[in-house]
Amino acid sequence: MSRILKRMIAALAVLCALYFMPFVTSGTTDDTGKNWNVPFGASFVQRTDSSAVFRSFRSAYALGKDAENAVHSYEETGCYGRTYYYDEVQDVSIYAHTEENGLPSTLTYHFENGNICAGWSLDDEIAWPFGNPLASIKGLTKEKALEEGWLVIEDGVCPNVPVYNDFSRMVKQGVFCYLRTVIYEQGVCRMIDIQLLENGHFRVIRCDGTAAEEKDYIRLSDSEQADGSKPVYVYEENSALAEPDLLFTVK
Repeated sequence: MSRILKRMIAALAVLCALYFMPFVTSGTTDDTGKNWNVPFGASFVQRTDSSAVFRSFRSAYALGKDAENAVHSYEETGCYGRTYYYDEVQDVSIYAHTEENGLPSTLTYHFENGNICAGWSLDDEIAWPFGNPLASIKGLTKEKALEEGWLVIEDGVCPNVPVYNDFSRMVKQGVFCYLRTVIYEQGVCRMIDIQLLENGHFRVIRCDGTAAEEKDYIRLSDSEQADGSKPVYVYEENSALAEPDLLFTVK
């Protein structure tokens, strides 16, 4: 085998290793000159209100493995049932990253602006304004829920509609607020919490008594219908084509 061929094979092996194998993390600057910790060889593409996109000629697999190390270089915090990595330079709390293969491949950091967990307490009474849903739902009667001032819906009928109207009014005014809704259907109780966050998103926690599921949405709507009822929808995307997710109906 000629020396040139050997060198070509060695060079090809190095390129393959760089493309497929996890390597090291490094820094890259965005269009404002601020630094991001990213996989080696990744460069900044764009930033939105909730994500930052980078590109690289390495594989999505390698980017994903190195991104794990990159985000762990930030301050790890946890709150609202989610792990965040707070980047003080960018002032964002990264909670996920996704990768797509291509030429080039792309890496996306998903984040919420600011230090989301600032002021978070492990005390449930502080962390959850109305108490931890899983603890609060145990043995909860309609009378107790009404006494607490929570919105109650029993078999489709709401006896304290003004509670929702107050929440809806605060949402429209941009006031950070929290609504707990307790729903009884054929004697079975479930709970839905809605929190308007500082970034304008809505955090929804659904609890059936055995588990609590948390998800963030971009938009909430509650237009009154001809019969006077108000279906409460949330949306993952802020577009006319976004699929609505019905939380409950107030009537």
